[in-house]
Amino acid sequence: MLKLVDYLVLEQQAVLDAWFDLVLGTYAESTAVLWKKRDDPFANPVRHRFEAGMRGIVTNLATCGPVPDAATFTPLLDEIVRVRAVQDFTPSQATSFVFLLKKAIREVLWPKIAEDNLFVELLALESSIDVLALFALDIYCQCREKIAALRIDQIKKQYDRLLKRANLVCDLSAEGGEDQ
Repeated sequence: MLKLVDYLVLEQQAVLDAWFDLVLGTYAESTAVLWKKRDDPFANPVRHRFEAGMRGIVTNLATCGPVPDAATFTPLLDEIVRVRAVQDFTPSQATSFVFLLKKAIREVLWPKIAEDNLFVELLALESSIDVLALFALDIYCQCREKIAALRIDQIKKQYDRLLKRANLVCDLSAEGGEDQ
């Protein structure tokens, strides 16, 4: 009898396809249609990043054991979270794609899970996915902190430019007033 991770490996593409479709469901219909159609990584870099990260996540979940490590999964999650962190999502919406993997696994593998009584393994796998969601939230927070820091730097630079212009205008006014 096969284990759940064996089925995950055997049905990896079906799980990935189901997961990708669920993630696309979190976007506007026009965006989802665009990302679904184009396979070219240069014409559709977001889809390419998502697929690379998702494939790595599913592959590593099959071999990671009961507790996924951050070093393995953070770069894979980062592929997706960076994109979602700059979009108009709340933190929970941006990281919800991780939980959609549970739904995809159940949709694709449920007949095998029920037939082979793999419910305990399913709970263990879903617990691992919950840990991935926490990693994704950490990445999201780091991305948002970087965005905030960039905005602050931009405001400081604009303020400095305005201050220099104001000083230049004041200096020119003062020089013009001395001549009279």
